[in-house]
Amino acid sequence: MKILRITSIGFEGGGSDNGIILVDKVLRRMGHTVKILTSNLRSDLPHFSDFEFKALDYQPHVLKLFYRSFYPNSYFALRKVLKEYQPDIVQLHTMSQVSPSVLFLLKKYPTVMTIHGAEDFTPSLLLWSFPKTCFKDDQYKLSGLNFSGWLHYVYHRYINGAIYRFGFRIVDLFIVFSQYMKNLMKVDHIESVCVPNATKLFEYEPIDLHSNLIAYVGRIEKFKGVQYLIESMLNIIRTYPDIRLNIAGTGPYENQLKLLTKELGIESHVNFLGHLNREQLHDLYRHLKILIVPSVWPEPFGKVGIEAMSLGRPVIASDVGGMSEWLVDCETGYLVPPENSSAIADKVIKILSTPGMLQEMSVNARSRALDFDIERHVEKILRLYKEVIEGYAQK
Repeated sequence: MKILRITSIGFEGGGSDNGIILVDKVLRRMGHTVKILTSNLRSDLPHFSDFEFKALDYQPHVLKLFYRSFYPNSYFALRKVLKEYQPDIVQLHTMSQVSPSVLFLLKKYPTVMTIHGAEDFTPSLLLWSFPKTCFKDDQYKLSGLNFSGWLHYVYHRYINGAIYRFGFRIVDLFIVFSQYMKNLMKVDHIESVCVPNATKLFEYEPIDLHSNLIAYVGRIEKFKGVQYLIESMLNIIRTYPDIRLNIAGTGPYENQLKLLTKELGIESHVNFLGHLNREQLHDLYRHLKILIVPSVWPEPFGKVGIEAMSLGRPVIASDVGGMSEWLVDCETGYLVPPENSSAIADKVIKILSTPGMLQEMSVNARSRALDFDIERHVEKILRLYKEVIEGYAQK
């Protein structure tokens, strides 16, 4: 099968890009031909793309907003790729650099779109796709929008969104990664099929009961809620003075978090590790006792938790979005209210102070993680590909 996948960025900038890389490796190993079209954003980083177009971010500011609706660079790049490659099926992923312009080239091709999260065409999550410069106080609410934010909102909600909806007529199937997203997209009048997200699992390793390490892994954005995890350390340290928190990842909120640790006087207990590759992440997971995912925004899934659970590490996560679809409360870890540092501290202390429960959760976590293996995920995606191709042939 000749598969063409289209997404915004060609480097591993987050969970969606990591997922594309993992899926493509499995597809190629199965004998399928896979090509990827992306923008050339951050050409200083290693890219996994086969074809590229000039990133929308590199366009003049005055044109950038309009190009979000119809971007000539992605349009003509795809037209050339389709002519040369002639894929059996096309799968669309993140669209921020791509724009709906490409949709109008795909009428003659079986087309699948995976909705990873907040995009210009998801009204229920629209505000979460905006840059923080659109808000007066970093609060992702309508009441927090500044003048520029309101212009963005009206444009994407009523103009760009309408163009996407018109272009969506050619999409044969929408895929989401959680039941939460499926229900949310239904509210936004998009019918979809849920294929739970997945990752390449690590081997199980027993927890080192002498470890004093907990961790966060992911982008460092305000809506990721790491500030509440850092604040929770004040309570945790009182019970476990030798506790250490490792924060793996990078992002625009990193300096504020470092300042927060200094203001709280806990710099010696918090380490900022920066970006880690898969081998480095594996080493981090091996040595920690608990992973914390303190997101404030409604995470569509939260794949990083599956990685930690595959080694047998319990997870404490905010009860938002699709988190409860992989984390079984009180069995593989704990769900806590978002923006609640006290709740995080209470659950960390509870797990650390009960070695028997820690080990039981470790075994449960590994067992649960097996349901989200990347090989099973790809098998489900391939079945959907075949159904779409067969259905398209009968049109």
